[in-house]
Amino acid sequence: MIRHKSPQKRAKQDAKRQQRNQGYKSNVATATKKVLALVKEGDKAKAQEEFKRAQSLIDQTATKGVLHKKTVARRVARIARNIATMS
Repeated sequence: MIRHKSPQKRAKQDAKRQQRNQGYKSNVATATKKVLALVKEGDKAKAQEEFKRAQSLIDQTATKGVLHKKTVARRVARIARNIATMS
């Protein structure tokens, strides 16, 4: 049990940030799945359109510090590669 005021506040802030960050990560996962589903269907135009939205969302997580910038770059590159390999 935390007995001092400062660590109590820090624990409370950490819990709040963890919950917020989990929401961002969930949104990124959902956007990624939407794009990959469109790739699997073979609809390149819709996949590219959805990719723009997903890329914007993924980039926002890097600016907020939720995901590392290199992690974001890797994820975006993988999605882009899947779209590029579509025929």
